[in-house]
Amino acid sequence: MTILWFVLFAACAWGPLIWHNIAVSKRIAHEEKKAGRDLTNEINPFTGGR
Repeated sequence: MTILWFVLFAACAWGPLIWHNIAVSKRIAHEEKKAGRDLTNEINPFTGGR
């Protein structure tokens, strides 16, 4: 029973984090495809964006 609670807690903790990373990656890929270039230093204003 303890293993079940651990697995359930792990899924609740890691599931949203993984979902968020996938969503952000898809959004960045879409923006780069739309712009036709690499936007690595322009998406986050704290890393040298213009």
